[in-house]
Amino acid sequence: MYKNLLNLLVLAVLLPSCSGTAPHISVVCEENNVGNCIVKWEMAPLIKGNIKVYASTDPDFIPEDVPVAMADISDLKMTIVTNDPTKRYYYTLLFDDKYRVKIATRNINIPGVQNFRDLGGYPSYSTKKQMRWGMIYRSAEIDSLECSSRRELKNLGIKTLIDLRASSEIGRQSPLQKGFNVVHIPLATGDMEGILKGIREEKIKCDTVYRMVERMNRVLIDQYTKEYRQIFDILLDKNSYPVVIHCSSGKGRTGIVSALVLAALGINEDIIMEDYRLSNDYFNIPSASKYAYQLPARSQEAITTLFSAREDFLNAAKDEAERRYGDMDTYLRKGIGLSKNEIKRLRSILLSN
Repeated sequence: MYKNLLNLLVLAVLLPSCSGTAPHISVVCEENNVGNCIVKWEMAPLIKGNIKVYASTDPDFIPEDVPVAMADISDLKMTIVTNDPTKRYYYTLLFDDKYRVKIATRNINIPGVQNFRDLGGYPSYSTKKQMRWGMIYRSAEIDSLECSSRRELKNLGIKTLIDLRASSEIGRQSPLQKGFNVVHIPLATGDMEGILKGIREEKIKCDTVYRMVERMNRVLIDQYTKEYRQIFDILLDKNSYPVVIHCSSGKGRTGIVSALVLAALGINEDIIMEDYRLSNDYFNIPSASKYAYQLPARSQEAITTLFSAREDFLNAAKDEAERRYGDMDTYLRKGIGLSKNEIKRLRSILLSN
């Protein structure tokens, strides 16, 4: 996973004032199971010196007074010990006292929640900016949070939860209604329980599931433009942030919506795809379907396919948008109805230098 990210997530650096050319620096930061941060970096050409790390719970203000960690640049890896894992930290990495990179963990381990991660940090090459950390999170369902986990959401400053699940998936009023602005914008994707039942009874095979998911994603592009407009209306309001977008698994519907948001920000297609595929790392299938690995091998394969984020699945949505509108930009403008000024305003909210 790190190799793919280091190839794709080239984060912005500040050039030193007295130098002509800065080295190419790529950094990733992942949270381990005890809440500490594992940071890895690549630099070309590799220079001598040290790396200082400064931390803050405010992504827009990271004071550079006392570093929380230091290492030699040649180490290419370090661990940042987090004293309070319930808080969200953002970091400035200062290489050789010259080159700065702002970074945070992509994944956030919240007990009882799967696939919870920050959409920040991705570079928008067309604007020469990057997406702000701590503004939009994507996740699987979060209804069954314990009180301590709800506090973690509060510590993130979350204001708005956009729930993409159908009413039949929710079942009862969420306890989160009391502490957050919960907005239900259902994107129905068929009878999931019926599909799972068919897999358990060996009536639905893996190749059928594959085609079904591709068809679902084409339908999501074709039939839910009004719902996407509602979502963008929320994102165009500065008072909505920070926002969590979630469905049941945080993969299918949330993956499509996240891809649309990133596309509107001018994020590269390869990076959008890599973000989509990260669900394969952060969604635990046995936790979601406890009986899955008691089934015959073919049924296990079908369930794995159903809960996977395959490249072909996102491409099915992309191809549908291009088939109907020519390209994704036109889909955003004519299909969803985003004006050029609205896209500009969205970028002013979500992108930073």
